[in-house]
Amino acid sequence: MTGFEIPTLRTQRLVLRAFRADDLPAYAAMLGDPSVARFLGTGKPRDAAESWEAMARALGQWAMRGHGLFAVEHAGVLVGHAGVLSPPAWPCPEIAYAIAPAAQRRGFATEAARAVRDWAGAALGMSGLASFIRPENAPSIAVARGLGATREPDTTIMGIQAQVWRHAPPAAPAPVVAGGTRVAIPELCTARLVLRGFRGADYEPVCAIHADAETMRFLGDGKPRDPALTWAQLCMWTGAHALGRGGWFAVTRAADGAVVGRCGVNAQPGWPEPELAYTIARACWGQGYAQEAAEAVRDWAWREGGHASLASLVKVGNDASANVARKLGARLSGTFEFEGKPTQRWEYPRPG
Repeated sequence: MTGFEIPTLRTQRLVLRAFRADDLPAYAAMLGDPSVARFLGTGKPRDAAESWEAMARALGQWAMRGHGLFAVEHAGVLVGHAGVLSPPAWPCPEIAYAIAPAAQRRGFATEAARAVRDWAGAALGMSGLASFIRPENAPSIAVARGLGATREPDTTIMGIQAQVWRHAPPAAPAPVVAGGTRVAIPELCTARLVLRGFRGADYEPVCAIHADAETMRFLGDGKPRDPALTWAQLCMWTGAHALGRGGWFAVTRAADGAVVGRCGVNAQPGWPEPELAYTIARACWGQGYAQEAAEAVRDWAWREGGHASLASLVKVGNDASANVARKLGARLSGTFEFEGKPTQRWEYPRPG
């Protein structure tokens, strides 16, 4: 069993904790509000499925980095998020914060951001953190300024201009750490493989897999994936374990620990149904790794997942993946349009 820890921080009025599955309605309402969404990510409101993915990514970054976003709770109600973001493309780790409209203008953003800054300094030794803020986001700029941050030259994040507000080292005692949340990810062992939770060191090997055109031509839109998308997916696949909807594993070779692929269950709200999916690096094709990994994940999914069904969704023409599903006992139940392409549905019979 592997996994990761997320601390719980307490301030005078707030609890900063790990996201939970039951946070989705409140978080989706927040991220779906145009007044909040316009300052986050692409600037577009998110639906419930996209909000679930955001929660999973927030959780998964803790496994990849050892820090991430907290859910911010007041009087038992989720009122926002705050934490440290550090995707590989970011200029430096960022103190990020957002508060739901009904809870704004009560000082919650300042209280949460201060707790994050002071905790990151005391627990992680992180100083000189920045906040990247759109120029028109006057309330967030006011929070940064109120925390003593100083403005530096602007930068570009995700193609969007942002002001850089550099936070001073913590001046106050660290917030109270009141326990935490342990996210457990099982470790699946086969004759030749170890399937485990993703780690930060897996990013580059998975980027290499995603950059190979031949490997990716039957996955998603059929194009190689850029590093930013790979990072987001690694975090989401990892966080899914904490939200009880599937999850993915790094497929590693037992003999030397090398990452040879990825395998898991897509069961996020936006997916047609729970899907057993598998991808192996092209240099390792023809060695039976996909079947070996998928069999282990299939058995885990039936044993632990509580899914009503389990299928592999295979693009027409991807004969190698179809053969893996067939060898594992799946039956071709039909073809439908998925991700803009004709896709076969290979259904796995429930054991017993």
